[in-house]
Amino acid sequence: MKNSIVWVAWLTAAMVFTLSTRNPVYLILTLAGLFYLGHRLAQRSGRTGWVLPNLRFMLTMVLLSTLINGLFSHAGSSVLFTIPQTWPLIGGNITLESMVYGMVNGLVIGALYILFNIVNLALSTKQITRLIPRAFHPIAMMVTIALTFFPSIQQRAREIKEAQMIRGNPMKKISDWTPILIPLLVTSLENAILLAESMTARGFHKQVDLRTPQNLVSLISGAFAVFSGWVLHLYRYPVAISAALYLLGAGLIAITLINIGKQVRVTRYHHESWLLADYLTAALIGVYLLGFAGSALTGRLATLGYSPYPHLILPEAQILGVVFSLFPLLPVAMMQHD
Repeated sequence: MKNSIVWVAWLTAAMVFTLSTRNPVYLILTLAGLFYLGHRLAQRSGRTGWVLPNLRFMLTMVLLSTLINGLFSHAGSSVLFTIPQTWPLIGGNITLESMVYGMVNGLVIGALYILFNIVNLALSTKQITRLIPRAFHPIAMMVTIALTFFPSIQQRAREIKEAQMIRGNPMKKISDWTPILIPLLVTSLENAILLAESMTARGFHKQVDLRTPQNLVSLISGAFAVFSGWVLHLYRYPVAISAALYLLGAGLIAITLINIGKQVRVTRYHHESWLLADYLTAALIGVYLLGFAGSALTGRLATLGYSPYPHLILPEAQILGVVFSLFPLLPVAMMQHD
């Protein structure tokens, strides 16, 4: 499983499930699978200590979400303590139900962060920037330059620091770091000038003007159609009308971006290949999405939702939900039989 498109499909499927459930049992199982997958990917790339920093971040998100929701939401019957009503915003009963609801939201936020972190771990910078549509090729180029400049600046700063320490500079006070700034600034400017000259020599300045009236009208019309569908949905118009407007707007935007991309000339010296494991994984992801959508819409997976209000109850779980929540482990199986 090395193709970037397959990883994006995996990310989409995992996000659909994560955002569709509030059941803490399913979320904890999903997080356990994500941490195991991230640990395996970190081992393959030679990185150590991946789990602990991400676990700390996730627990921090859970703690903050629990505290914030507990302070600002006073619903629920299990009162832990009471803040005086004279205190603005947070005055009232602090309930166990509101804190549990905040904890569940923190689990969702943490799972989303781990998902994107795993994709960043699995794909290289080149693969990630290639996922940006050709219509945004200048943006992709700027992102690539920014991502490659920071490591080079850090490396140059370490070299200058070592040279200063060899010359007897102890590098302990703030004033001792002053000799690093000027050489670092001069080196960065030289690299920027060399990069600008090389980009000019390769014709990067001869970009096609894509802001034509036709493209602008098409993009504005697509955005207006999506916005209209959202407004009609808020006012409880038939769902079919909103869905039709969503599809119309998304189709106009997609067709416009594809047409713009065809006008941009991009030379790629290496194209990603599709291995057998990639085809198999893509097919399994498609089956997973269809199965999950069918189960959720037909009511076979009724335990996706969970609310601790008004009385705290234990969440229920189904075998089907457990199977869907363990979906993030699919890349691990593909790595075993790649």
